[in-house]
Amino acid sequence: MNRIPYKPLVKYREYILILTIVICLALVMWIIFTHMEAPAAVKPSENPNTTALDNQYDSILSVGRRLFYINTDSSREFVLKGMATLPEGSPRIRMKLYNFIGATYQVQDNYEQALNYFYKALQLSPALADSGLMVTIYNNIGDLNQRTGNYKAAIGFLLKALHMDNAKGLSVSILNNIGTVYLSLEEYEKGEEYLRKAYTICRAQNDSVSLSTILNNLSTVFITRRESDSAMKYLSLSNAIALKTRNLLACCLVYNAYGDLFFSIDNPDKAIINYEQAKKIAIEINDPYREAYAVMGLARIMLRKEEADEALLYAFAAQAVANRLKNEVLLYECNRLFSEIYEQTGNFALSLAHFKEYISLRDQHVNQSSLRQVYNQEITMLNEDNRIKQLEIDRKSLVISRKNLLSFTITIIFVLSLLGIYFLFRNYKYRQAGKLHNLVVSLNEKKSRASSEAELLERKRIGRDLHDGLGQILSVTRLNISAINQRNDLTKERQTELIEAAISSIDNAFEELRQISHNLAPSVLAQMGLEGAINELVARINKSLKIKADFESYGIRDSLDQLIQNTLYRAVQELVNNVIKHAGAEHVTIQMVQSSHDINLMVEDDGTGFDFNRTHSELTSGGINNLKSRVENFHGTIFIDSTPNRGTIVTVTIPLTNT
Repeated sequence: MNRIPYKPLVKYREYILILTIVICLALVMWIIFTHMEAPAAVKPSENPNTTALDNQYDSILSVGRRLFYINTDSSREFVLKGMATLPEGSPRIRMKLYNFIGATYQVQDNYEQALNYFYKALQLSPALADSGLMVTIYNNIGDLNQRTGNYKAAIGFLLKALHMDNAKGLSVSILNNIGTVYLSLEEYEKGEEYLRKAYTICRAQNDSVSLSTILNNLSTVFITRRESDSAMKYLSLSNAIALKTRNLLACCLVYNAYGDLFFSIDNPDKAIINYEQAKKIAIEINDPYREAYAVMGLARIMLRKEEADEALLYAFAAQAVANRLKNEVLLYECNRLFSEIYEQTGNFALSLAHFKEYISLRDQHVNQSSLRQVYNQEITMLNEDNRIKQLEIDRKSLVISRKNLLSFTITIIFVLSLLGIYFLFRNYKYRQAGKLHNLVVSLNEKKSRASSEAELLERKRIGRDLHDGLGQILSVTRLNISAINQRNDLTKERQTELIEAAISSIDNAFEELRQISHNLAPSVLAQMGLEGAINELVARINKSLKIKADFESYGIRDSLDQLIQNTLYRAVQELVNNVIKHAGAEHVTIQMVQSSHDINLMVEDDGTGFDFNRTHSELTSGGINNLKSRVENFHGTIFIDSTPNRGTIVTVTIPLTNT
């Protein structure tokens, strides 16, 4: 078999150049694509200690919120003390604290102070990228404007907060406040729509505090429709939640709503009880707006009971609060109340004056023009929202187009890269096939050389056996017969002795010839099989008294291939012969085990052993090399384990599946 010279399909360097160009193109496209993207928002750098500081002041705010609905003043004082210890350069925390303090003033209807703190918080917003805080502040400012009757500003801030809110968990409060704005404008259907949305989200979030407020506001819708049963149901649920959560502000709102409900169904005694309870709680939590609302309710009841003097006292008390708060909604409601009281007492001039003041203030805040402005504000915000969404859709379409172009380019590059890799792989496989072919040729040459060397060594051994053994025996026999033939003076006894010696030599010659013949082609294998032949060999070794030999076999089948049997028998002969000649052993053990997929032969002696690395060259020549060549013809292996003064173990394994 001739060697096949390796001829590469394409020069290796050309493939390297192609791959380099492809990788460079892909890199350039990636750089272009990344620069085509819109720049990411720059986040403000943060102090490494921000997290610990945030946790500290979040704890302060948590305590403040728990106090908020119980004692608003204590809540604010606690947070103000905490803010006094706040280090410089903490805008996010300061913004949270300003917003909370503003909310405490707002719930007490101190709108000037509330707005002051809200705008302080807004001034810090450019330094932050925290839209959640911005949503909270816009929501609070919107609620504040609603309380003061500035519904246009209120709806503007609230819609802006709703637009900015994106899974911040604040939409419930915003929707509730928008619904309250529409209730104040007596747009009850629109108000109910927003309140229902808030109610659905609140139930899903299991927010009991907000739920109480929403239920209370929904009861107002049913009170105006004179659906007292539904109003009572919602108020009962709201009151239960408020009491459970110890929310005094919600309790105050519920009692005022109960007062309105009982007043609407002409039950003044229960109305008085609830208004008085609301007034008591409002004073306790320092909420003048709710206090004024309860006092005005009491004034209306006294008016209905025709107790004008009592009604007038209550009306003056409510007006004092309205003037202090500068709440124009309370002011125009007080003027309407004064008009009705003076009408009942017969003072028509004062009644008319207060009625005109009521009409003037009401028209200023609640008129069709104001309502249209609110609707226009909502529509403008919706249009802006749609415009932003359309711009976002256009931006995404552009990004998708760019990505599609880049994907197509990358796909082409990837396909070209795959083709390049495929040709490289084919080139590599061709080179490997050439190497493998040359390796097979080299192994076959070595096997042929080993086979020739084995044949030559076998012939030398046969010649040596014939010369040293049979030749010497025949020489002695010829001498004995020549002596009888040439010397006539030999005695009868001496002739007989020589003849017997000649006969003995001839017998020895026959025995030697039989041994040589047996070594060339052991007929004992055909007669006895592999196990029988090895047992016969062990018996002859033991008879010689040179060494003690044992043989053990497991699972050997008669159907074993004859060539394998011959190889294994020769292996036993060669290995035992080496033990007798070189090992200086007293005992040798032969084991043979056959399984379903291979057959193993192990020969172990207790001789002197040897250094495998130092005598490796000797082992790869002569009989062991011949044995190895025979075993490898059957895809088998030979393993030699030996250490000086510890004996030797030789294992031969021949697979049966490939034979």
